[in-house]
Amino acid sequence: MTPDGLLDLFVLSPVGMVAMNDEGEVEVANPSAKRLLHPFLRSGDLSPFFDVLAPWVGDLGSRARAFEEPRGVVLEGLTLLVPSSRGEMQALLLSLVKRGPGQFIALVTDASRVAELDAEVNVLSARLRAVDQGVRDYALYLVDGDGIVQSWSESSERVHQCAANDIVGQSMSVLAPSDSGGEEHVRDLLHAAEQNGWSEEEGMRLRRDGTPFWATTVVATLHVGDGAKQFQVITRDLSERRRLEDLVREGVGTSTDDLTGVATRRGFYDVASTEIARARRYGQPLTVLLVDPDKFRDLNEAHGTEFGDECLRAIAWVCRQESRTTDVIGRVGGEEFAVLLPSTELPGGLVLAERIRERMQRHVFPGAHSGVRCTLSVGVAELHEEASTVDGLLAMADTAVARAKQAGRNLVVGLD
Repeated sequence: MTPDGLLDLFVLSPVGMVAMNDEGEVEVANPSAKRLLHPFLRSGDLSPFFDVLAPWVGDLGSRARAFEEPRGVVLEGLTLLVPSSRGEMQALLLSLVKRGPGQFIALVTDASRVAELDAEVNVLSARLRAVDQGVRDYALYLVDGDGIVQSWSESSERVHQCAANDIVGQSMSVLAPSDSGGEEHVRDLLHAAEQNGWSEEEGMRLRRDGTPFWATTVVATLHVGDGAKQFQVITRDLSERRRLEDLVREGVGTSTDDLTGVATRRGFYDVASTEIARARRYGQPLTVLLVDPDKFRDLNEAHGTEFGDECLRAIAWVCRQESRTTDVIGRVGGEEFAVLLPSTELPGGLVLAERIRERMQRHVFPGAHSGVRCTLSVGVAELHEEASTVDGLLAMADTAVARAKQAGRNLVVGLD
């Protein structure tokens, strides 16, 4: 590079450059250095440089003089924070290079954006820690392209009852029974995730003591910068859910409503009582919807009991279509339906209730009743100390239904 080119680099560079001797007496500084270091200056002069920065790096001069090599990096990437003229914190990165006996160059770069990114990373990390510490039924961990566990979270320890020291470095195949396919099945699962972005399966998983539990596992591909393959694995413990479903199917203490196919009142109460106890034990939210058709007796009288039965079947079908597989639906009265939403706060219940109400309003009945519409009034209530039982929740939801009907019907009302 020509001398003119070097001069242009020195003058126009966005990086601040300050040349000085071992006492910090400045020989030359480019415009960027003066601009970036201006908030640090008291007298407007950069010299002596070590004294100017002494409030932030008190030992900078002594470190420079103690550097015995004829040339090299004395200090690299030290972050300096100082209030800017706008009252915000300005971040600079300072490096000090020895270029010869008694000769040093300080390099200063604006690190404000880096500081902002670091703050964002810290916020995201805090949120991830909160999620990891808060979830109870989900195990979250990372594996490499061979299915070897790379990191193990607190939530994984809770679900699999296995410490990180016992699993990191091992294949995720040890978390499934021996008859699940072993390493070959892990490769297939990871390959499917790599091809489609994610893969999912439902089956048995193991706790540390060998106890199996029913779970659903999702594997998602992570894109990392160095090209190495990495996958996020999320396993949800469904053992309690499956036990409740088995109770419903086998009719042990519960039964299914013959007309609508959802749980009877007794069946709903059995499942809801268990879910409420579980929500209270783990401090998780839970919400109940009470769905009541508007003017149902008038519809029965006008169109006959067969249409009334068809109307109830349609309500049950709409509730099933809009609800999650983990939600519980029951016929708790002659024409009333309840929907139990585990791990759901009131706002989420209101959203689902509105979807059910709106879809039922658009529902077209078959045959001669195609022009008839059945609307719903839906009450929503969330679990709390004053409504901590099935009866208490349904009573609150019933109050909300009454308010919806008083306000003109075909409405959703929530009580907190």
